Amino acid sequence: MGTRQFVICDRDTDYLKMLQAYLQKRNPADFEIATFDTVDKALRASEENAFEILLVGEKVYDKDVTKIHAAKVYILQEDGLSGITGYSMVAKYQSMESLITQILDAYALDNNCSGTRRCGKNRTSLISCYSPQRHGGQSVAALAMAQALADMGHKVLYLNLMPFTGFEEILRTGYEADVTDFMYFVLNHSDKLLYKLDSLKRCMHGVDYLPPALDFSDLLQVSEEDWVRITDLLIYNSDYTHVVMDLSETCQGFYHILEKSDRIYALTDRSCAYSGAIMRHFKNVLETKERTAILERLSEFELPQQWQEHGSRLENIVATPVGACVKGVLGIGG
Repeated sequence: MGTRQFVICDRDTDYLKMLQAYLQKRNPADFEIATFDTVDKALRASEENAFEILLVGEKVYDKDVTKIHAAKVYILQEDGLSGITGYSMVAKYQSMESLITQILDAYALDNNCSGTRRCGKNRTSLISCYSPQRHGGQSVAALAMAQALADMGHKVLYLNLMPFTGFEEILRTGYEADVTDFMYFVLNHSDKLLYKLDSLKRCMHGVDYLPPALDFSDLLQVSEEDWVRITDLLIYNSDYTHVVMDLSETCQGFYHILEKSDRIYALTDRSCAYSGAIMRHFKNVLETKERTAILERLSEFELPQQWQEHGSRLENIVATPVGACVKGVLGIGG
C-alpha cells in the first residue's frame, strides 16, 4: 500500500465507483485511491496505513469516524440534517471536478497537512514556444505542440504567459483564479505544489493547463528571482514529463526560462521582410547578452497558410493542419 492515500467511505456503491474512476483517471498529486462502504472497514485499514485525506458520506457517518487515522477528514454533505460538527463539509452532489478541486484547494491551504515532493523521477522537459514578432498564432501552435505530446502518452502541462489570450471566450468558460494565484501560493508553500496544481488546473485534449492571467500586470509583478524558483520547481518537483511554455516578455524571468528550456521553437513568417528583421534583432540581442546557449536550442518554424481558419478549435487543434505542422516541427510521425 502507498503511504499517501485518498480514501472515500460511503454506502452508495455507485457513487464510490464513479468517484474512484474519476480520481484514478485524474490521479491527483499521486495519491493512492481507496474506497470503503462502511466506517468499520475504513477504520481497520487506517490502523495499518494512516490516510492522508478521507471523505466520509454524511449518511454513513458514525462516532467511530473519530477513531480513523487520517490527516484530514471531509464530510460529504447531502441534506445537512445530521448535525455533524468538527469536520470540514463539502457538498456531495456537485461535479466531481468541482468536488476534488474544492478539497485539494482547502488541503493545500491547511498548514497542518503534509506537503509532497517529486522524488526519484526524471527531470521534466521544458519546451518554450515564442514569437519575437508577436505572431498571432503563437498560442495556437504552442497548444498544438502540447496536445501532440499528450497524444503520444506524455503527461503535459501547458502554461500560457501571454498578456491576452481570449481563452474564456473561445473555450466558453470562466476562471476564478489564474496562473499568478498558483505562482504566489507555490512561492510560499513549495512543498504543496502538486496539491495547488491539481486544485487549479483545467484539462484540454489530455493536456493540463492553468488558467492564463486575467490581468497581465499581475504577471509583470512576478520578479525574476521568483520566476527562477517557479521554473525550477516545475522542472524538478512536478509530476509532468513535459511543460510547454507559451512565452512572452511579460515574464521578468524571460531569459531564464529560455535558458532552462530543452527546446525553443520560434514562430516566424519568412515571407515577410519585417518579420525576418525582428527575428534577427532577437538573435542579435541574445548574442550581445552572451546567451548563445539559447540560440543553440532555437528552431524557427512557420504555420501553414490560413491557419486562422482553425484558431477557434483549441480543444482539438492538433487535429487540424496546425497540428500536422507542429508534429513535423517536433519530429513526431503521423
